[in-house]
Amino acid sequence: MPCTCDGYPAPAPDLHNGPVADALCKAMQDHEARGEMGCFDAAALKWWKDHKARDRARVQQDLREADRRNARAEALAKLTPFERQLLGL
Repeated sequence: MPCTCDGYPAPAPDLHNGPVADALCKAMQDHEARGEMGCFDAAALKWWKDHKARDRARVQQDLREADRRNARAEALAKLTPFERQLLGL
C-alpha cells in the first residue's frame, strides 16, 4: 500500500497520513493477513476500508502518471533533431 509506511511521501498529517496512521496501517495489514479482523470495532474497520481505498486510488494515479510519462517519451523519440529544435526541446 502506498501510505507513508511503504515509503511514499506523505502530505500533511491527517487521519490517513502521519506516524499514527503508519503504525495503524502496518498493524491492520498484519491482522488482515492472518485473518484476524474480528478483533476491531466498526470505526477501525471503516478507517481501514477508507485507507485501503485511498491507497488504491493513489496507486492508480501513479500508474496513470507513469503511462503519461512513457507516452510522452515515446512521442518525443519519434521527433527528428530538427523538430525537437523547432519545439524548443
